[in-house]
Amino acid sequence: MSKSRIPLVALLVLQALAFLMYPPSYFQQAPQAAVMPPALLVLFILALVGINTGTLSLFGGRSLLIFVQGINTVVRLMTIFPNLRTPGGDMAWALLVCQLLGLALSWYAMGELEHRPLQSLKLKQA
Repeated sequence: MSKSRIPLVALLVLQALAFLMYPPSYFQQAPQAAVMPPALLVLFILALVGINTGTLSLFGGRSLLIFVQGINTVVRLMTIFPNLRTPGGDMAWALLVCQLLGLALSWYAMGELEHRPLQSLKLKQA
């Protein structure tokens, strides 16, 4: 892998971490929420495959990657406050930390994707 691809790969790993970062206890409290991370992962992988095979235009692929992070941000914002208390009445600190880190990573990824040149989104240069 060339040195010019390392920042892109790091950004893609951070993007995946942004929507996969949840404490396991969260899924015990809200089992229906276990659907969201795999669904976003599938969209993320489809966007990467589409960009690198030419199925998606570079602009469309970037839009899909930003869309995935935007959905992650909205879902996290909607679920952060109702789930901060456990059924026992304690604060769910692990959930709060994971939600804030996931939000920060998603926000960073959206900004970075928006400012990158479209051609730099391809993992393999022609």
